[in-house]
Amino acid sequence: MGPECSHRRRAFNLVELVAVLAIVSLLAASAITQFGSRTIENLSADGFARRMALDMVQARRRTIATGDNHYLQLTPSAASPTAYAVYRRVGAGSTLVESARSRPSGVTFSASAATLEFDFDGAALAGYTATVTGPNRTWTITTTMATGAVQTTVSP
Repeated sequence: MGPECSHRRRAFNLVELVAVLAIVSLLAASAITQFGSRTIENLSADGFARRMALDMVQARRRTIATGDNHYLQLTPSAASPTAYAVYRRVGAGSTLVESARSRPSGVTFSASAATLEFDFDGAALAGYTATVTGPNRTWTITTTMATGAVQTTVSP
């Protein structure tokens, strides 16, 4: 007589394995979708705020370099501006310097004025404030009237 095998191996059958994988996949997909869209919208808001601050700094530098006023012109909308473009004031008219930059979807945007302008010595014509809001964060871009300095702050 040989040794008897008293252990019985128990394994998952195919149906049980497929059911577990389906449940885990559904949970992962819903988590990625929820987490992913908010993350993308926050990244879009961050990029838009940084780009706007950089364009304001560039407008100020171009003003100092050329002696002509440069400004950001916001495209108004009922809820919030939809885009902005950088212009150079030449005589009685204006010339487009940078093409329009659109507000990303899922991002809200507001500003204290429709025109954010810098004069010949780089000073802002007013103390401007622009606010860019994503799902979880808010970026505030401010200018100092006397110096034209641009500062960005982030609040969670």
